[in-house]
Amino acid sequence: MNFLGWMNAPALSLAEWDEHRKLAAAARADGLDYTLVCGMGGSSLVADVLAETFHKSSLHVLDSTNPDAVRAVERAHDPARTLFLVASKSGNTVETLAFCNYFLTRARPDQFVAITETDSPLDTLARERGFRAALPHPPGVGGRYSALTAIGMLPAALIDIDGRTLLERTRRLDIEAARALGVAIADRAMAGRDKLALSPPTEVAWLAHWIEQLVAESSGKDGRGVIPIVNNPGGSELPDLQTVGRAEISNDPLDLGVEFLRWEYATQALCERLGVNPFDQPDVEEAKRLSRAELAGGGSQGAVLPTLSVETLRHSARPGDYVAILAYLPPTPTVIAELQRVRAAWGRFLQCATTLGFGPRYLHSTGQLHKGGPNTGLFLVVTADPIEDMPIPGMAWTFGELHRAQARGDVRALLARGRRVAHVHLRSLAEIAQLDP
Repeated sequence: MNFLGWMNAPALSLAEWDEHRKLAAAARADGLDYTLVCGMGGSSLVADVLAETFHKSSLHVLDSTNPDAVRAVERAHDPARTLFLVASKSGNTVETLAFCNYFLTRARPDQFVAITETDSPLDTLARERGFRAALPHPPGVGGRYSALTAIGMLPAALIDIDGRTLLERTRRLDIEAARALGVAIADRAMAGRDKLALSPPTEVAWLAHWIEQLVAESSGKDGRGVIPIVNNPGGSELPDLQTVGRAEISNDPLDLGVEFLRWEYATQALCERLGVNPFDQPDVEEAKRLSRAELAGGGSQGAVLPTLSVETLRHSARPGDYVAILAYLPPTPTVIAELQRVRAAWGRFLQCATTLGFGPRYLHSTGQLHKGGPNTGLFLVVTADPIEDMPIPGMAWTFGELHRAQARGDVRALLARGRRVAHVHLRSLAEIAQLDP
């Protein structure tokens, strides 16, 4: 398959922009004044970036199967006035279908819009249940390269962003300069500086999360890869760190389209320089397979996984390593702040770069890098029991069981790749402080 459709996405989306605007206007006229995006990885991150950058509180992204997180999202806004945008390229992403099934029991089918490949399971569901619309996901565009397709542009219309200008400005892109950026990053990585600190201007700070998933999932395979560092709480003087900072990224939110396209070209060139395929993700499916195995075998009753103790993980550190905190916890502001503090403590103690990811979201982005990239990660997987579990309509498990199985499945995938992993199960979120090195 030709995966270069993202190169033409701005022109195609410009042709579709008026239709996106009409759909958004009709939804608002019907009293749907809030959008909940249900998706994972590249199918949801761009909507997050747009809403945060343009300070639009009328859109939220659900990409956590933690039951406490799902319940919090449900209570944040009246479901009767919510438009549910369900996005999955393949149409069979288990998390996305779980969210869809859950909210279909709480809202009318005409409150749902799907973006997926034609004839996918989600497309079939949308037609059978009578969704408001089912928009085709371009078959030649991978999820993480889809920002300038309907995946990003329909959310832009729903929160009343000037998407036409955002798309038109992509014509300014210097493609050769973008490719040169990717080559330079790859060359520095191969020379030993394979950690990439992303520090965009404050006005577009959330762009870093989207670049993280693009670079990590595209480059992290065959034992190679660039490790993106977002919201770095440590210093910038590490010998294995390179930085893309404020001077190299536009601070104008309407230039986000240019930045999306620039980083897509840069990432393609980066991967070609490293000698890896920028458009596949071979290790993502392995974690999914093992999660399914956990569910089939009743993962909560599974055997204790042979992970390291936190102390042993700490003592296994080598020069050039990084610490990845992988949290299967509700991603609330309080939890994020606490884990950022823990992350900073690990960075100071080991004098190394650190990352923070929430499961299962990271499984669809940096998870590829963790297992397919260089074996330089120290992985601290953190789980906790939810306050209250809840079933997933139409599926054989609860959200809590799915969440737990995804954590265990990824631990098993990491162990199978010879990664250094510690797993800590907290009795309550108040115990996060105990994760300090």
